This record gives sequence, C-alpha cells and structure tokens, in this order.
Amino acid sequence: MKALFRNLINFFKPEIAVDLGTSTTLIYLKGEGIVLREASVIAIDSETKEVIAVGNDAKRMLGKTHSGLIAKRPIKDGVIHNLEYVQMMLAEFRKRVIKNFIANPTMLMAVPSGANDVERKATIDAAKSVGANQVYLIEEPVASAVGIGLNVFEPKGHMIVDIGGGTSEIAIISLAGVVAKQPIRVAGDEMNEAIADHIRRTYNIAIDENIAEEIKIRIGDVFGEEEEKEMLIRGWEVFSRKPTEITIKSSDVKDALSGVIDSLVQAIRKLLDSVPPSIVKDVLEEGIYLTGGGSTIRGLDKRLEEETGVKFKRADNPYESVAKGAGIVLENLDKDPVYKKLLVAASR
Repeated sequence: MKALFRNLINFFKPEIAVDLGTSTTLIYLKGEGIVLREASVIAIDSETKEVIAVGNDAKRMLGKTHSGLIAKRPIKDGVIHNLEYVQMMLAEFRKRVIKNFIANPTMLMAVPSGANDVERKATIDAAKSVGANQVYLIEEPVASAVGIGLNVFEPKGHMIVDIGGGTSEIAIISLAGVVAKQPIRVAGDEMNEAIADHIRRTYNIAIDENIAEEIKIRIGDVFGEEEEKEMLIRGWEVFSRKPTEITIKSSDVKDALSGVIDSLVQAIRKLLDSVPPSIVKDVLEEGIYLTGGGSTIRGLDKRLEEETGVKFKRADNPYESVAKGAGIVLENLDKDPVYKKLLVAASR
C-alpha cells in the first residue's frame, strides 16, 4: 500500500534532485533514490535541431559526427555553457524519470560553490524550462557532505574535496553552511587531457579523450605503491603518420598527472590557511573526505596525504555523493525545517 501511495505521489506531484555535472548527470526521485545516471552529452540534427540522442548514447558520438550532426557537452567547468542544449538534454532526461508529462515537478538542483548569480540563474531557467514549478539550489560540497553521511549541522568543521568532471569542490562545512571554499577548475577532464598530452609528448602518439579516460580508469595510479599495471593502446604516430601500438604503464599516468595533483594540493593548503585555528583543528582530527568521480584513481588519497600531511578518507559512494545528498535534503525539506538552511538563498 505504501509503495502504491508513493507511486501516485511521484506521478501527480513528482520531486527530483539533479546533479547536473560536466561529465555525468544523476537524478534522484523522491521516495525511490537515484533513478538516472547518464553522460551529460546531447546530439542534435544541425539543421532541424531535433534531438538525436542524449546521455551515454550521445557520448559515443563525440568526435565522430558529420556536418549534419552535432554532439556536445553543454556543461563546462561544472556550470551551464549552452543553455539551449542543457534545456533540451534535461527535457529528455525528465521524460525518462517522470512518466506524467503534464506534471510540474519540484526540482532541487546542485550547483558548484563557485557559481555566480548568472550561472545560478541559468540553472534555475533550465529547471523551469522543463516544467518545474518550484526550484531549489544547493551547493555541491554541502550536498556531497550530506551524501557521505556527515552531520553538517553540528559546530564542527568537515572538509570535503569533491573531484568532479569539470571542477574540484574544496570546501569546509559547519553549522549547515560553507565556512570557506576553494573551487578550482581542475578535475577529471583535465586529468584526461594531461594523460593525452603526456602520451603525445613522450611517445608521439595521438589519442582521444575516451582512450585517455580508459587509461586513467584501468591502470591509473598516482602514488605508485601498488603493482604497476600496463595497457596496450593503438594510436596514430604523428611523425611517421602511421598507426602504431605501444604499452602504457601506471608510471606514465603518475607522471602525466603531477601538475593536476600539485594544483589540488595548493588549493587544499590555501583553504586551510584561510580558516581559523579551531576549524583547522577539527580537520586535522577528523581528516579530509575525498569524493567525486575524479577521486577514484588509485593512490590519490595516499598521494594527497603525503603532500599535505593530513589524513584523507575515501567516500563509499564517490560517484553518487552529490546526488544522494541532494536527495536526502529533498526527502526532508517538508519534514524538518532545518534542512532549508542548506539551500542557496537564490532558490525560488
């Protein structure tokens, strides 16, 4: 009976939380959990503007389209880069999640902590364009902290390093708010680019971002403590202009990502330099929580710990922490007014 009642509510008055990420979009449906996880990519007909594909299907088209087809990532550095494409992509995702096409959902949208008023308004406009009658915003590090399971309402500093596709959200949360933040536009996409650049400079082989990402996932290790792994790749030799095969090692990835790691370390140090000693004490005692899809590369926690001297703790659900946290807030908005303190003031 409860399931039937929940289904009826979701049909007539759906409520969803959306993590609109640079690489991946996740949607949480109230009462059900995360119901969609797709690549943040759209493919459209360049003449008719008809949507050909969205999500994972569209991602497979990146870099392989002809003049009559456009495949794009409409989110850049964690914020909306092309509002029209985001609206079209979000409309397709809405159809998959909400079966009642005339329903006006309530939407809770996660936004980067560094998003400005224009970028936040674009997020609200995107939600309104797919029929939302009420839109709330929540900063990603806050949602992430809730999703990890931290008590963000207590008078204690919790530090989060959330490495997404386009941005890394580095923030300290206490008493239901962000005490300090240091968002940087260095994250998973930059890791892929760094790997591709390293292979081109070192081996004169040109590879695309999908191969670079596969290398990162399969053999990536930025600490070097574990047994070195190898991966055979095939690419285009830029000087001989011939296809060739080479074996890439984990040590190649470590070398390629040294600059990205340095950027993360400097941002973490800068943030800790900016907060009161009492907050630093909390962080040193509890450690720093590492989450986000870009955090899953092997050895990253140990490498950051070695560089900063602070203990790092990996989240159990790094890919879903923002969506899960936003979903938890959504579930409790009507039950406990304290959860409204977690929302961004610009919500409407």
